[in-house]
Amino acid sequence: MENDLHTTPNAGQGMGIAALVLGIVAAIAAFIPCFGLIAILFGVLAIIFGAIALSQAKKGNASTTMPKAGLILGIVATAFVIIWMLVIVGTIGSAVATHTDEIKKAIDSANVESAKAQDSSKTAVEIETDTITVEETKK
Repeated sequence: MENDLHTTPNAGQGMGIAALVLGIVAAIAAFIPCFGLIAILFGVLAIIFGAIALSQAKKGNASTTMPKAGLILGIVATAFVIIWMLVIVGTIGSAVATHTDEIKKAIDSANVESAKAQDSSKTAVEIETDTITVEETKK
């Protein structure tokens, strides 16, 4: 009588290790500013490798600990980065919405500076809020 359950002790373990390593790197990169996109990339790869390794380990009746850990770390890191990016974009968006007048004034003052720099040397132009005065320089 043969044993119907074939156990392959290493089924999915290589991809499970890859998923775990990528999940750890994604979790670390998720907390470092400006590394969000890298964390999302590693997190998605950890999710993919973890899912493949989990299915291979279940088919081979092997341990599913490492694939599950990599899958969970990938999901958590990816979700954290996405939520963090939404918070940052929302904060910047609300700041822009509440300070539109100051932003317009800053843009107008930048236009004033560029207008002064582009004038010829014979004419001095002084620009204030909405008025323009032209003075000729005497030589």
